[in-house]
Amino acid sequence: MKKKGFKTIAVSAVTGCILLSLSATTFANTGSGYGDYKAAVEATMLAKNATVAAQYEVTDQGAIILSGTSTQKLDNKDKSSQTSVTVGGVTKAFETSAVNGNVITEADGKYFSTTKGNGTSNGAPRENLSASSSTVKLAEMLADTLVGDVKNQFVENGQTISVNLQGAQIPELAQLALSAAAENSNHTGAYKNSAKQGPDESMKPMMDQMPKLTNVNVTSLAMTATVDGTTLKDNDFTVAITGNDATGVAHELTIKLNANITDVGSTKIEAIDTTGQQVTTIVAGNHSNK
Repeated sequence: MKKKGFKTIAVSAVTGCILLSLSATTFANTGSGYGDYKAAVEATMLAKNATVAAQYEVTDQGAIILSGTSTQKLDNKDKSSQTSVTVGGVTKAFETSAVNGNVITEADGKYFSTTKGNGTSNGAPRENLSASSSTVKLAEMLADTLVGDVKNQFVENGQTISVNLQGAQIPELAQLALSAAAENSNHTGAYKNSAKQGPDESMKPMMDQMPKLTNVNVTSLAMTATVDGTTLKDNDFTVAITGNDATGVAHELTIKLNANITDVGSTKIEAIDTTGQQVTTIVAGNHSNK
């Protein structure tokens, strides 16, 4: 599967869990677990300074086909990330920083600066979200439409809040949305060009090994969160999907993600040092050199 195709499946599945969780807690009127998780998720969404460290793993019928780690840091408009991905025994790592609008990426010892088509930096400003923002309200409304009565499935035990959905318990709209996202991602053309730069260049051969699935079905969704007051400390997601590859072979993929949120209000970001390095400029959208 192409990099973007596989990432879309994984991200769509995890996003589905998040939407289920956020929606359930946003609109429930009874049970402290709903309200506690709602406050913690909303606080995380609105945080302007935090560090999120994630570990993820994808198995196909029990065999690990992809694993990795990612650390994302945010400090108002500045942000950075460090990512490591292992596929087929091969590991690739890359780092990105966006400081004062200057976006730098390091991959395989090579350095890249990303700009827009007009030659300016591609460091887009982050929307100044608030609890009353239209974006937040729209996300809650869309999520509520997707999940239906899932809000009744949440369980709270101390600081732990969890939900576990199997088969028919998964709302039909959520099932259709995730399946469609996974299948449509197989047809994207964004990563079909073999002349890639930066992380795309080194990741493409690895991600080409991933199966491209059709007839996708989400068989289970599970989420466990640790909430301390209004602080979301960590979130675990497990998503299981089935589907067939181009040759008709059946696959059972399990996607696991653990995210830890730390250093809220104290995260510091440093720009990647390119002193003495040759930096290649990539124009966003067409991947051309300058």
